[in-house]
Amino acid sequence: SDITQSAIPFALSLYLESFVASKSSKRTPHVAVTGFRGIPATWGGIERQCEETYARLASRGYQITVYARSHYVPGGVRFHRGVEVKRLWTLNTKYTEAIFHTFLSILHILLIRPDIVHLYSQGPCLLIPLLRLFMPRVKVFFTCVGLDWRRKKWPSWASRIIRLGEFFSARLPHFHIVVSRDLQDYYRDHYGVNPYYIPNGVVSAEQIPFREALRFQLQPKAYFLFVGRLVPEKRVEDLIEAFLSRPRRNRLVIVGDSAGTGDYVERLKAIAGDASSVVFAGYQYGRSLGELYSNSRAFITPSELEGMPLTLLEALSHGLVCVASEIPPHREILQGIMHLSFPVGCVDALSRCLDELDGMEPAQLDDHGRKARRHVADRFSWDLVADRLEDLYILSVRKIS
Repeated sequence: SDITQSAIPFALSLYLESFVASKSSKRTPHVAVTGFRGIPATWGGIERQCEETYARLASRGYQITVYARSHYVPGGVRFHRGVEVKRLWTLNTKYTEAIFHTFLSILHILLIRPDIVHLYSQGPCLLIPLLRLFMPRVKVFFTCVGLDWRRKKWPSWASRIIRLGEFFSARLPHFHIVVSRDLQDYYRDHYGVNPYYIPNGVVSAEQIPFREALRFQLQPKAYFLFVGRLVPEKRVEDLIEAFLSRPRRNRLVIVGDSAGTGDYVERLKAIAGDASSVVFAGYQYGRSLGELYSNSRAFITPSELEGMPLTLLEALSHGLVCVASEIPPHREILQGIMHLSFPVGCVDALSRCLDELDGMEPAQLDDHGRKARRHVADRFSWDLVADRLEDLYILSVRKIS
């Protein structure tokens, strides 16, 4: 009949459309992302990395679901820059926050059945067996941004648990990614795996005149800047001691605050004492942070443990002279550009670097600024990060097919 004759091509067209849609969905898979605090990012390098990367993939048609911790992301945020944000409650304590939130995320992931699950940080990898057991076809990705078990805030028992998470991160994901060559060497030497190397990126920084930051009573180019979480492995005490070891022409501004390390923050403030030249500015975001970067004389990072610090990349994008401890991730970023360096924990050497900064002329600072901006623009791009991650996602989907 005419109805039968017309129904056959219609059914065939539906089948072809579903086939094409299936292939299209395989090219732009549904990706679920967990193991960190969430987006939009305020403080935290992983959060900034994920926001910049997944916003770009979402703009290319990917369906991205990012799991956020309710105390980090404000209520009412359901989408951000094209990315679906799924806020979940967690036990907001030092030892339970990450693992409990990741567990709840995985329960939700079991319901939505994405094509790819991407975890960040080593501790949450303890839960990868749930994914491999209940979703055997899902492709599991892991990105290592640092050796979390080495962080000094953890007692020995917690460090051992996170170290077990590191073992799982090496053995259970289908794809391993690291943000620095140092981490790539670590996983290769300790576990015999060869992770993909995708370094962090940075956006081209806008130079912002003082407005909001005036409340700190600062003058442009008359202060040194530290930005980061105030945790022991950052060794901020070395910076304060070096700064106060002799009279300075410039002030010291410390941007950041506790990350479950309140005792350490109090220790830092005790070292600074009543010195008005040391400013604890707390966490700063957006324009206020941009002002502090833009008008700083130099950026200082005395850390003993990093993955690939976004704060250092951001300082270079603002054209700042950088003083960095001699650890591999710092050397990787600063290779080929003028900077000052010192051995980890050497307060005298750091003090001498600050002496040199005190004496630099404006023309020297400006010349370095131009070179620093070109350096990061040529080597560290969020668009390139998104390109490389997309290539791996496409490769994983082809393996599913």
